Amino acid sequence: MEIAWFVIGVAAGTVLAWLALRLKTAVGSTKLEAKLEAAEEKAREFQKLREDTDAGLRQTFEALAAESLRGNNSAFLQLAQQSLETRMTQANADLDLRKQAVEQLVKPLRDKLDSIERERRIAYGGFEQMAKSMASGQQLLARETSNLASALKTPHVRGRWGELTLRRVAELTGMVDRCDFMEQVTFESEMGAKRPDMIVYLPNDRQVVVDAKAPMDAYLESLEAETEEGRQAALKRHAKQVRDRYRELAAKSYWSALGHTPEFVVLFLPGEPFMAAALQEDPKLLEDAMSDKVVLASPSTLFSLLCAVGQGWKQEQLAENSRQISQLGREVHDRIADWAGHLEKLRTALVRCVAAFNESMGSLEGRVLVSARRMKDLGVTSDKDISGLPPVDLNLRESVLRDGEPLGLHFGGNNSAGNQSKAATDDGQ
Repeated sequence: MEIAWFVIGVAAGTVLAWLALRLKTAVGSTKLEAKLEAAEEKAREFQKLREDTDAGLRQTFEALAAESLRGNNSAFLQLAQQSLETRMTQANADLDLRKQAVEQLVKPLRDKLDSIERERRIAYGGFEQMAKSMASGQQLLARETSNLASALKTPHVRGRWGELTLRRVAELTGMVDRCDFMEQVTFESEMGAKRPDMIVYLPNDRQVVVDAKAPMDAYLESLEAETEEGRQAALKRHAKQVRDRYRELAAKSYWSALGHTPEFVVLFLPGEPFMAAALQEDPKLLEDAMSDKVVLASPSTLFSLLCAVGQGWKQEQLAENSRQISQLGREVHDRIADWAGHLEKLRTALVRCVAAFNESMGSLEGRVLVSARRMKDLGVTSDKDISGLPPVDLNLRESVLRDGEPLGLHFGGNNSAGNQSKAATDDGQ
């Protein structure tokens, strides 16, 4: 049907084109114009007929489709219902199996998550408590810092803090245990009474003076300054105050009053920031101070200095121990020599005793026992027999010291009794 209408349309278009061509070639022809109008009218009729036919065909097709759909709809729905019920049954069974599998898979995760949640709550509780403690500590620290800043503005408190810091550094180096320093020593000089904060005693009766009266007013003002210009101005005043203080300290000439002091004095700044701020504003401060025989020392610098002094004291102690060991060695040698003298006397007395014993035994055998045995021959009887006594065989090696030298004399052999008798006779003479 569509093809027929297409052919009709093509034919109509051809006719129109031909008519148009004819009109162009034969302008003014009334006959052609009439034919053209008739053709156009015919085309319009064909177009309307096509539209009417299309509408009728469309209505017919829709009616047929609706009738066919109504006829197949109940069967299709019944089949779909049966298929859906079968699928639902299978899906429910599969869903139960999958649910069990997922449950077995998820259960350890759920237990782990529950454990993590409990731990999180415990940790969060501890963290919350810690946060509260930190907040409380921060507030307390802020109050204490404010109190410290207010206290450090008082010259007396500031000076005492410097002295305590000085002593703490000395304690860390072990100088307190050896008592190698003294605090607040006052002595007289031509310029009047002088009292340094600490005197460190060096080996060989040397001393180093340490002063802790460092200025801090301007530095504390720099911390409270609200503008950068105010802070810089306060730091410049701090550097100037440190310079004025070391000049004042250099003018006291502690080394001339103490006598055994190296020609320098230590100005102790009780904090690293005080030193750093002063040197940042006045880089030549350290060099100029050393030129005036003043050493600027922060806690770390003084710690190193006192450690070096402590090492010197250790070496001095080792040298003193060596001297004492040498003296003790001489004393031990002398005492051993005295002991050897006593042993020599004991040896001589022992030789004399043995010689006298052997002479007595010889006299007993040669004079007394012979007569006693003859009494038995004369009829004198007794339950006891007189036995002879052997002489003492003396074999002494003289190994003691006399005047620090070994004697090396030996006594022994069969002639020991004769030698001992001769020695006893010589000693008796």
